[in-house]
Amino acid sequence: MATSQIQVLMDELMKVLAEMGALEETPEGEAMTDENYASMDALAQRAEKLKSRIAFHERMAEKQKELRGILNKGAPIGKGRTGDPKEGEGDEGDEGKGEGTVERRKVFAIPRGEQRSKVFTGPDADMNAFRAGMHLRAYVFGKADARQWCQDHEVRAQSGSVNALGGVLTAPEFGTEVIRLVEQYGVFPSEAKRRKMTSDQQFVPRRVGGLTAVPIGENDTPTESTVTYNQVELVAKLWGIGNRTPNSLIEDSPISLADELATETALAFAQAFDDGGFIGTGAPAYHGSVGIVTALQNLTSAKGVVTAASTHTTFDTLTLADFTNAMARLPVYARRNAKWYISPYGWAAGMARLMITTNGNRKDDIAGPAPDVFMGYPVRQVVSMLGDATGTAGKILALFGDLSLSSSFGDRRQIAIRTSADRYMEYDQTFTFATTRAAMVNHDIGTTAVAGPMVALKAAAS
Repeated sequence: MATSQIQVLMDELMKVLAEMGALEETPEGEAMTDENYASMDALAQRAEKLKSRIAFHERMAEKQKELRGILNKGAPIGKGRTGDPKEGEGDEGDEGKGEGTVERRKVFAIPRGEQRSKVFTGPDADMNAFRAGMHLRAYVFGKADARQWCQDHEVRAQSGSVNALGGVLTAPEFGTEVIRLVEQYGVFPSEAKRRKMTSDQQFVPRRVGGLTAVPIGENDTPTESTVTYNQVELVAKLWGIGNRTPNSLIEDSPISLADELATETALAFAQAFDDGGFIGTGAPAYHGSVGIVTALQNLTSAKGVVTAASTHTTFDTLTLADFTNAMARLPVYARRNAKWYISPYGWAAGMARLMITTNGNRKDDIAGPAPDVFMGYPVRQVVSMLGDATGTAGKILALFGDLSLSSSFGDRRQIAIRTSADRYMEYDQTFTFATTRAAMVNHDIGTTAVAGPMVALKAAAS
């Protein structure tokens, strides 16, 4: 390969340069000998030959790159536009000439027959999916042809300490899309306060008390007050996903590969983060996370937990009054970004039922989709939360409030993927292990005397 030959020649040129420097080092006051001059001349000639050979291989590398682009119709040929030319914009040869020209960047043509991405979004969705898929094939699954494509198109393996352990940080396009999908599929990562962690342990200041305005009489000394803070500790934990990927998927469409891995990885991480953030019990299964539902349930006589009326023990027995009583308990400061959090079953059997059965519905209202809004506030359906038809007495059925004020989601590093081609060789599958580091903390749930930024509606005991 031309690139490997260039590296060998560069290493040899470096040695020549070091030898030339050593020959010039003579004792102070002494001149170089004729033998040293002859050696320097020979080294200079050797350096010129090496430069010539390096230039030759560089030309060959460019030619090979151009030819591969013609064959697979995917090389960065010239300059391309980010969109169709508008009126007044020049052709390809008009770059830099007069007004009306547009900024251009290198692009590559996606091979014919390649399907469109069903997962990636944005104006360059297919291009980003193709790049991400080729990066996965090259640096995760070790395909030589994909690695060559990445080298041609400057899609490099991401650096990071995880690589020393055998993992590969995913391409920026892939990592960005997984983060978006995790927030789309999961509720806690998208609604909690997202904090970028620069270390495995991070302390975040939290305001617990503010200033107080008091009336001041003439010639009186004002009463002093101070803003007080404490700290919220975020500890990043390692979360992982083991997956058996069919080799046929790896060998087929790069876009299909990127779509499949992005979707499955995001779904799994989103479910784990929602489980930990909402219903975690502090057990190892939740990596020590205590969910906000669990924390409110365990808080004895909590001001922010409202119990439904007597005999209202299930979702299908809740009334509008039960929900309004919960709303009334939420402090005013948390209402601007307040939302309902409830399981899909609870949404249908509780909220949607009440909206449908309320007087005044028309035929179109019944036939149309129910809006994800209840009593004027958005509804987020949380799969992790309680969604049983029976056995819900005395348990929290719904939450109402601002999760960005009550909870934090710490993001330590992006996703890294390691693979093993041998573990499931007999099934023609490759084992992939995706990891990320994240933290979930519910730090403001109120007390027995004061409701916090998140309140709960609990079913009656009987």
